[in-house]
Amino acid sequence: MAGKEWQITQKATINGQKISVPFRMFGEKADIQAVCALLAGGYEVKEIVSDMSDLSKADTNVASTNPVSNITMVGPKNQFASIRPFSGVLHFDNTKNVDDIASVLRGMKPFELLPNEKPTKVVVKRSETYAAETTEP
Repeated sequence: MAGKEWQITQKATINGQKISVPFRMFGEKADIQAVCALLAGGYEVKEIVSDMSDLSKADTNVASTNPVSNITMVGPKNQFASIRPFSGVLHFDNTKNVDDIASVLRGMKPFELLPNEKPTKVVVKRSETYAAETTEP
């Protein structure tokens, strides 16, 4: 079965601040579930396929995450796919490192024009400078 395009919205509470970070991906249902399982907090997946969404942890306060600003995947015949939020960063569970994330993505088929090909290279760009937005008095 060919992959589909999905919209995922990550919802979490990071250091007491509620966030909602939407992003899009192309892939199979199992691939999307594998990537979303790595995220901190909760997430909502739309194609719309409600059985893939999990908002059960969206209100759990998470003090520390693994913030990622961009993920790129390169494949055969110059295929390219990326995962990135429309704004901000994706908050992966702090127990999931860059290798864990890349490992899951290497097994998926994210290329719309070559739906049976897997990435030959995965680059996960962490956001070392991420800090929750605050306002000072």
